[in-house]
Amino acid sequence: MYVFDHVVHVVKKPELAVECLQNEGIHAVIGGKHEMWGTYNALSYFDLSYIECIGIFDDAQFEQAAREKHSLHASIAQDKSGLTRFAVRTTTIEEDAKKFREAGLEVSGPTSFSRTREDGSVVSWQLLYVGMPTAKVACPFFIQWDEAAGVRRELLETQGVIAKHAAGNLQLAELHFIVPDFVAIEKLAALCGVTIEKVSNIDDNVDIMNVLLPNITLVFQCPTGDGYAWDYMLDYGYGIQKLVLTGANTDQVIEYDGAIYEMTTR
Repeated sequence: MYVFDHVVHVVKKPELAVECLQNEGIHAVIGGKHEMWGTYNALSYFDLSYIECIGIFDDAQFEQAAREKHSLHASIAQDKSGLTRFAVRTTTIEEDAKKFREAGLEVSGPTSFSRTREDGSVVSWQLLYVGMPTAKVACPFFIQWDEAAGVRRELLETQGVIAKHAAGNLQLAELHFIVPDFVAIEKLAALCGVTIEKVSNIDDNVDIMNVLLPNITLVFQCPTGDGYAWDYMLDYGYGIQKLVLTGANTDQVIEYDGAIYEMTTR
């Protein structure tokens, strides 16, 4: 089964992102350093799915990592701030790599990584990057954690990484994108056996395709004429538009370091 794992928000300083999110009632903590990539992060968890606010501490090391085609770091090098990529959690990463290669996708990995937590314990995972040469929007990347879900949840709760949010019983509900078409998305969704729904919003001149993961809806919007999607495309290009969180105590919109978080009471 494929589920939403995390979305990456590129920020100038993750420690300031913690302060900003905490001020808005969103629990966040400093994560750690990825010495092999020259990056470090802050984390905000919603059960086992999370927002990763990522920054760079070693430019030379990061530039080396960014040379890998279709990698997260290659995307960060292009998009210096804002919501940049998202990861899909899997438990069949080797089979996924084989399946995607056979379907004609460009595949890198899976590759194993790890980092040492502040308490000395080690967290490890595998990453798989995929790409389509003709796609104008980067594909999601895939992650497989070496720890079982229950073990990770218990440890993160004990460490205070997973905790209640002062702003409400927040859940990651929707991730919105502006895209030129649905071709690459439909192909990847079909390979993963994920349900999709298509609708047209004539009033706003936008075609919409919803990709239904078990724990989030990915909302892909293709502008067909004047409207909010067209305006966003002209101002910012294609990519992730906003993240929607439900269960908030009050409706509000947070704009920080190029990203939009919309919190709703529904």
